[in-house]
Amino acid sequence: MSATRPIEKRKALAAAARRLLIAAVALMASRSISLAGDEALRIVDAWVPATDRIGADVPLLLTIRNEADAADALLRVRCPIANFSERHTVDRGEGAPAMRMIPQIPLAAGSTTVFKPDGYHVMLLQTRQPLASGERFTCSIAFQKAGTIETEVNVRQLP
Repeated sequence: MSATRPIEKRKALAAAARRLLIAAVALMASRSISLAGDEALRIVDAWVPATDRIGADVPLLLTIRNEADAADALLRVRCPIANFSERHTVDRGEGAPAMRMIPQIPLAAGSTTVFKPDGYHVMLLQTRQPLASGERFTCSIAFQKAGTIETEVNVRQLP
């Protein structure tokens, strides 16, 4: 009976080693997928205009480079300085141009999308504090395929 115990211990040790190896491979695979998504989508030059009012609505202006071979879409933005956010485009149909809320902002594969007041942009609604030129804060931007990316946003004076 004493001969079976070492065999059971070796089997249990081998099983534990297999589970550990599987967990390590899964962790490495998930990290590489996450990093690949971060590298394929780049957010640059994110900024909002300065305001001295609490409760103001300000546009979040930025540039997104989709270096992936597949299209993606901006789904949601969360910033600590605003209560809400909305994705907008400017409708140039009949009459004067007007902002229109949209469910997502498309990002074509291998393209650069510049967010600006007269095109695609995100409105940060009901600011919680005044925003002085030179300040910075971080926003979470959620994408359909790339996941959530944290980005630093600068406060600037309007040109």
